[in-house]
Amino acid sequence: MTPRTTRGSRPSRRRFLATAAASATAVLIMSACSTGGTQTAKTSGAETRTVTDIAGKVKVPAKPQRIVSVDFYSPATLVDLGIKPIGVVEGFNDPDPDLRPKRYHEALKKTATVGTYYELNVEAVAKQDPDMIFAETRFLRKGELERLQGIAPVVQLDASGVGAWEDRTLMIAAAVGKAEEGKQQQATFRKRADELKAKYADVLANNTIAVFGYGQSMSTWGTYPTGHFYVPGWDAVGAKFRPFTPGEHKGEPGTVSQWLSLEQIGKLSNADILIHSHGAGDFVTSLAKNKVWQNLPAVKNGLVFENTPAAVVSSFEWGTENLNHLDRVLAKIDAKVTS
Repeated sequence: MTPRTTRGSRPSRRRFLATAAASATAVLIMSACSTGGTQTAKTSGAETRTVTDIAGKVKVPAKPQRIVSVDFYSPATLVDLGIKPIGVVEGFNDPDPDLRPKRYHEALKKTATVGTYYELNVEAVAKQDPDMIFAETRFLRKGELERLQGIAPVVQLDASGVGAWEDRTLMIAAAVGKAEEGKQQQATFRKRADELKAKYADVLANNTIAVFGYGQSMSTWGTYPTGHFYVPGWDAVGAKFRPFTPGEHKGEPGTVSQWLSLEQIGKLSNADILIHSHGAGDFVTSLAKNKVWQNLPAVKNGLVFENTPAAVVSSFEWGTENLNHLDRVLAKIDAKVTS
């Protein structure tokens, strides 16, 4: 939601978050029930395994060699598992540290691209001649799933809901025959989360938070609830999110709030602590003359903090790194609350 680039320059994390929210809404309206994976020429006669995805059972190569990821998430998990996909969606050549940790950019910056996760180029996918495809199918347009299934087996993913990203990550690991490695990485992530839960137990138990940012311009704002893809680190440590106020949310679990005018920023008065998007300092500074903002309890108490960079966690190792950043944020909050 917050631009870290010069105005009018390359796509930013703000553009990704705002576009993802709009795309998810459109998909909820347009998508029909998807089918499970189908056998294709890539699996006929080849050694296969049967794995489970969100649509059911799908046959995949026993040892996939040419994986294309048409979603935002699976490339990072594959890199963590020692696998480099041959095709990814656009953005991995962008060094913006708010999009993803540097190592994923370095690993995938020269990888062939196949469009964006919300505007896929199926012809570009076919050109890579994959033997397996990962796709978050809620973002596929009508007919694209069937076209992809005609190219190679498709492992269908989802990422909505609290902790859903962990299930997705384990599903990816199992699909490429690295289930145990995935579980080990999850155990490391959860151990780190438990450490932070214990370290900051009081501040987490006694305060509500609101993670917020601005939309396509600095004239609107919105908040991210538990289960949203922007707050998995906060979910992992058991943070308590302030409840939405009337008219703020459409009621779809895990989705961002309505984009509201600055005149409505008083709705944040029910949060003890405010967490703004990483890099949104200019937006927060612009609120300094807003009387409603000035009178928010969190603002009066000096409890406004910047979120972690690269908060859209896409794998367990990324998540563990995110928790290390979150440790520093929580340390600042704890010091202020207990001072």
